[in-house]
Amino acid sequence: MPSIPAARGLRLTRRGTGLLGAATFCLAAGIGLGFPLLRLVAGAAIAVVIVAVLSCLRRVSVDVHRELVPDRVERGDTAVATLTLTNRSRRRSGGFTAIDPPTEDARLAVHPLAPGASTERIYPLPTRRRGVLTVGPLTVRRADLLGLVAADARGGSTSTLLVHPRRHRVGVSLGAHPRHHHEGLITPRPMAGSADLRAVREYVLGDELRHVHWRATAKTGRMMVREYVDPAQPRFTVLLDDRAGALDEDGFEAAVEIAASLTHAATTAGTQTRLLTTTGLDLNTRGGVAGSRVLQDALCAVEQGTQELLPEVLVSRCDRGTSLTLLGGMFETAFVGALGKRAREVTLFDFGHSAPVVLPGVTVIKERDAVVAAAAWNRVVAA
Repeated sequence: MPSIPAARGLRLTRRGTGLLGAATFCLAAGIGLGFPLLRLVAGAAIAVVIVAVLSCLRRVSVDVHRELVPDRVERGDTAVATLTLTNRSRRRSGGFTAIDPPTEDARLAVHPLAPGASTERIYPLPTRRRGVLTVGPLTVRRADLLGLVAADARGGSTSTLLVHPRRHRVGVSLGAHPRHHHEGLITPRPMAGSADLRAVREYVLGDELRHVHWRATAKTGRMMVREYVDPAQPRFTVLLDDRAGALDEDGFEAAVEIAASLTHAATTAGTQTRLLTTTGLDLNTRGGVAGSRVLQDALCAVEQGTQELLPEVLVSRCDRGTSLTLLGGMFETAFVGALGKRAREVTLFDFGHSAPVVLPGVTVIKERDAVVAAAAWNRVVAA
């Protein structure tokens, strides 16, 4: 449990500054005019300020433990932090105010704690914006009883809250994908645990005897074996245009939300899903809840950048036979066409104001709002 160090950042408040200024004026007036009462009042005021400073120099010896529930949340959903403060000194601690960034507006009043005593505070975290939210370190602010002096001490560890993009209900269209018996393509990166009968051929040294096809052997008079291969599996790829200037802020956030919605729907359906960005992000998952979490975490932190991959590199990263979805606003027709030659089906979400892409076999959804775009996907593509 990280603890709070000794007080630092000692300063006069507005009230303390005003009192010290008034004391200085009274002292000067008392000396200049020869009024002992003014000098007495000035001395008393200065003494009060000195006592206030000394009272705030005392160390706040508390241990800090913070827990975020949950540690991942969709944008706009509720997340809270539970802050536990424990007095580890042998003396009773004074009261103080706890401020835990980025919730500077939420000031938590902590009453004096007996030795070994703990107190718990629960407060909401801001989730209005997508991103990686760092909570802490804790700032402990002490002030004297009159509010003349304040001292801040910062300590404790930090915690991380991942604010995922908001997801919308979407279906996933992977198209008909036949299983390959004796003909058809073999996937370049087969999924483990799946095999299909592709051919019956003559036995060669090294073949497993358990694959012998006895009926074909009896018919041909030669030992024949079954040849198994991994069939091509449904694949889903999302390419997000995160180049700076390709989309404005609202358009980019809408694109990220659609990317999060589609990848979540695909991975939770058990589909091998790949997330690409034009600046170089490349994540390939085998589906499932764990795969969805990896992609949602990545989309939580994605930002527009100036780095840009060459179009031919992006084309080469697109698996053959995949269902491809493009999210952006400045994709050139030639680039989309090159991707279409590798993908089984292509859907383009246009969140910008670019010239329309018109290509056979490419479905274009031109919407600015993520909710409307998701409804259009369900109506046009996943129907």
